[in-house]
Amino acid sequence: MVECRKIKGLYHVHGDATDDKNLIAAGIERATGITICLPSDNDNLYITMTARMLNPTARIISRMTNSQLEPKLLKAGATSVVSPNAIGALRMASEMIRPAAVAFLDNMLRSERGELRIHQIVVNDNSALAGKSIMKSGLRDQFNLLLLGVRRKDGEFEFRPPSSFVLEAGMTLIVMGDIDNINRAREAL
Repeated sequence: MVECRKIKGLYHVHGDATDDKNLIAAGIERATGITICLPSDNDNLYITMTARMLNPTARIISRMTNSQLEPKLLKAGATSVVSPNAIGALRMASEMIRPAAVAFLDNMLRSERGELRIHQIVVNDNSALAGKSIMKSGLRDQFNLLLLGVRRKDGEFEFRPPSSFVLEAGMTLIVMGDIDNINRAREAL
């Protein structure tokens, strides 16, 4: 019998992730999300399909090396697909073209002394933000947050929207600011 164990505060199952028993022992049926990152694209495809069958609502992020596999992973149930090779190539190009900007973002995201972060805030149906323009939202004045962009309900992004842009339920705001202020805004809005 396969069982989930806790070592140093982390739960794990020792075994092959392509074996359904191990996924079930790990709690896949109750999981909010799963990250699938084996070195084999075929294994990642199989686990993605199995995870989706066992949990229709989980967020599934799957790794791929062959970009031609992306449509199959999405059809198999992946919510999102990540290519470490493509990300690495973009990172290397960014390092070459804009090294100071890359260093700034790295330091901002990994710094233990600073609390500046980029996060998302979802505009729910009962949110105080729904129906308000950005100017009247209080994001800047009340919470000292910089609005970088908005993801519309259709998935399209609005980068640097004007202050007259009206926020609607179902939108996701991409903000930058102090983590405490982001959390306060999430609670209040």
